[in-house]
Amino acid sequence: MTYEKRVLMNRIFVTGGSGFIGTNLIAKLNVDGIEALNYDIKPSQRRGVGHYVRGDILDLESLRAAVKKFKPDAFVHLAARCDLAGKTLDDYPANTRGVENIISAVRASDTIGRVIFASSRYVHSNERQPQQEDEYSPFTMYGKSKVEGEKIVRSSGLEIPWLIVRPTSIWGPWFDIPYKGFFRAVRRGLYIHPAGEKIYKSYGYVGNVVHQLRRFLTAPTHLVHGRVFYQADYEPIEVREMAETIRQFFDAPPVREVPLSVMKPLAWMGDGLRKAGWYNPPLTSFRLSNLRCQMVYDLSRTSQVVGTLPFSLEAGVERTVEWMKTSN
Repeated sequence: MTYEKRVLMNRIFVTGGSGFIGTNLIAKLNVDGIEALNYDIKPSQRRGVGHYVRGDILDLESLRAAVKKFKPDAFVHLAARCDLAGKTLDDYPANTRGVENIISAVRASDTIGRVIFASSRYVHSNERQPQQEDEYSPFTMYGKSKVEGEKIVRSSGLEIPWLIVRPTSIWGPWFDIPYKGFFRAVRRGLYIHPAGEKIYKSYGYVGNVVHQLRRFLTAPTHLVHGRVFYQADYEPIEVREMAETIRQFFDAPPVREVPLSVMKPLAWMGDGLRKAGWYNPPLTSFRLSNLRCQMVYDLSRTSQVVGTLPFSLEAGVERTVEWMKTSN
């Protein structure tokens, strides 16, 4: 098989296609006339989109059988446990043993010409950006599990062209916690911003992230094989400005700025509520720290391969607000 020439992908096997990014990816593939199979432990919220096969990536034989039957041209692996509640690596088998199973199923196929493995920005801390693709400093057990997943891919010697993507903080239709909570807080006039602080983040609208995945599937092999690409909008957004854009499309109350001296005690109260059993209080010390942290990634490599993105911040917010108005 000549991989360099195999860039026309007509049948895509997607694990985790019922998740947030997967739901949007499969919908886009359908619009583009590409057959997509969603292999997931639960059906998609978006009914009637793509082919659905119920399956668990931890069940190697069923996974192999599904791949063999569908005969995909390419494979996009999005399935994962993504929450931060796990205490040990054993709590995240989908992110480690699941990756091993994906590699085994791909190797058993004689039709697959490219594989995309989804990792996470959590493989590295926010304080300092990695200088090398295999430089890691995870700060959560989820992040550690994703590091292990990347290492499994790198050490596998997989012959089929592959690449790793690291989505940053992605938002848009069909999302959930935490960024849906951000939109809801702005909508209700409950979002408070640290007074006087400009906070820049490499956030990504899901439509742009899906566009990037589509380009990665068909880009020349020598540009993507064995490489790592961060996924987000190219220009970082300022959080206060994004909140104001959301506010305008919702016609919501003004965004309030609150001194840090007030926000810290509120976060401490949230810490106490979480210890008392409230899983998702509006503000905790962890969330406040994340909010205030500058989080800017180098998207130049992604930009060079993908080119111009289709959606502006305003267009993405408008589409997301309309989805929230009709789905809630």
